[in-house]
Amino acid sequence: MSRREGRIMAMGKEDHWCFEPVVGYGLGEAPDYFMQGHNRYPRDVATLEAGKHYADEFPRLKVGKYFGIACAPLKATNFEPDVVIVYCDFSQLSLLLMGREYKDGYNLKCEISGHAACVYGVIPAIKTGQCQIAVPCRGDHYRAMAGDEEMIFTVPRGKLDDLMVGRRAIEKTGSKLPVGYSFFPEYPLQEAYKKIGQITGYIK
Repeated sequence: MSRREGRIMAMGKEDHWCFEPVVGYGLGEAPDYFMQGHNRYPRDVATLEAGKHYADEFPRLKVGKYFGIACAPLKATNFEPDVVIVYCDFSQLSLLLMGREYKDGYNLKCEISGHAACVYGVIPAIKTGQCQIAVPCRGDHYRAMAGDEEMIFTVPRGKLDDLMVGRRAIEKTGSKLPVGYSFFPEYPLQEAYKKIGQITGYIK
């Protein structure tokens, strides 16, 4: 509703329908039935043990740390969010990742699942203080209308400034949208690329 209708929303435990965010956000204890693997088995995984592996790795906040969640379109947010969630296509995601890498160059390490995007897109970012990528899950597709071309990029509060500094810097060197396309097998190389190719010995 925040994405599609621009609403500012608040949800407590009793407002949820799917249990995964209730467990992931720490609004309630993970029941034994979930921890035994029944959430995924037999529909999505081959064995109950595989379902248990999923439950064991499921990102969770400490129960009771939060009593609910609030969300809003960024332009209408009248509170300081813990995370900013961006739905983006692959070209946009690439630029967001480059902006994130600008300060220290480290690759992004993610917990990725085909399940529970509402949890995987939020909880690891809150727990680690690092950006996160998530894949829209069935619920996100079927119920919240995420597009087939979309990915989720989450930025925790403490990383927003670094991301924007990086985005502005790489935009000045040509990494921006829209981009023009060309098909030349021997296209002009950046100087560092050319030099490394020459050092490697395959470019004269």
